[in-house]
Amino acid sequence: MKTTTWGIIGPGKIAGKFAIALGMVEGASLGAIASRDAARGREFASRHGVATVYDDYAQLAADPAIDAIYVATPHGFHAEHSILCLRHGKAVLCEKPLALNAREAGEMVAAAREHGVFLMEAMWTRYVPLMRSIMELTRSGQIGMIKYIRGDFGFFAAFDPNGRLFNIRLGGGSLLDIGIYPLFLCLQLLGEPETITAYGRLSPTGSDETCHAILGFADGATAVVSSTLACGTSLSAEIAGTEGMIRIGTSWYKNDHYEWNRTGEAVSTVQLEPLVNGFEYQIREVMECLNKGLIESPSLPHSFSLMMARTMDAIRGHIGVRYLTD
Repeated sequence: MKTTTWGIIGPGKIAGKFAIALGMVEGASLGAIASRDAARGREFASRHGVATVYDDYAQLAADPAIDAIYVATPHGFHAEHSILCLRHGKAVLCEKPLALNAREAGEMVAAAREHGVFLMEAMWTRYVPLMRSIMELTRSGQIGMIKYIRGDFGFFAAFDPNGRLFNIRLGGGSLLDIGIYPLFLCLQLLGEPETITAYGRLSPTGSDETCHAILGFADGATAVVSSTLACGTSLSAEIAGTEGMIRIGTSWYKNDHYEWNRTGEAVSTVQLEPLVNGFEYQIREVMECLNKGLIESPSLPHSFSLMMARTMDAIRGHIGVRYLTD
């Protein structure tokens, strides 16, 4: 595999985790960071050993030494910044959610296809050992046909109208920030829902402080997705089939083990390799796709991200969350 030189747009906390993960992947290097706050950019570069710092995102997008760019700005800017990079011929791994809504996500996919450039949503849990193992187990029919999935993600966050968790302009709200994790689990295993019912409590800024959604599927399966910024929740998930069940404890989305059993049989524990960072798996996926000349990942295609965006739009419609670009 040839070396892939990465750039990062947005020197926040998650970008720091991504920079560390790059050091864990053979053939990956971090070549540049772009920040509109020059001081933050220099501090990030110093901390992670980055040689080049830009204070203009377009300069990074135009840098011929950069092969791929990780977009780590707030949700409200994902579409704008990703399309900028795609138009400059740079492969893009865009932090989840791919965009604020399905319209923006569609524009991003159209740009990737128009310019023949790779684009993937950074839904990192798709590639961790836990998810790979559960997909293998369920696809092999070990628990029969899946009929019910439940997952939650919640923590307490003090209300800050300007913070990314609550600011509508930044794409604030529990669904897009953390509810996307259990939603991803449900859609990955069951596909697109046929019916959606949702309830939520809005913060003073109009973002969703709490979101609960019930999804119905054509084959009769149901799923319950919960997210909240009002309190901590169990951070657990369960997958029930006609012949067995899977249980994932705290924190389910990054756990290194889970329990499962066939109906009437003893419970078994599946122990996986410890999760060190978590982002390294998606980085490898991107680089493998680039080496094959692909513009989307076969395991996390554009169609899946568009489906997830449509589903989140429908959930937000039920609870009354509207973003500026809706």
